[in-house]
Amino acid sequence: MLKLEQLAALVVAAGLAIVSYLLFFSWAGGGGYERRQRVEPQALLKSVSPNFKDRPSL
Repeated sequence: MLKLEQLAALVVAAGLAIVSYLLFFSWAGGGGYERRQRVEPQALLKSVSPNFKDRPSL
C-alpha cells in the first residue's frame, strides 16, 4: 500500500508543479527575455535639497 501512496503523492506533486509553472510564466508575460536599454550613469547627489539645509550633516 505504501507504493500506491508514494505514486499518488508523486502524481499530485507533478501536477501541481506543472500548473504552477504554467501560471508563473503566463503571469510573467510569457517568460520571454527582453534586453534592457542602457541608461547613462547619473550622479547620485546632484544638489542639496533646500529642505535639508537646516539639518546638521553627519
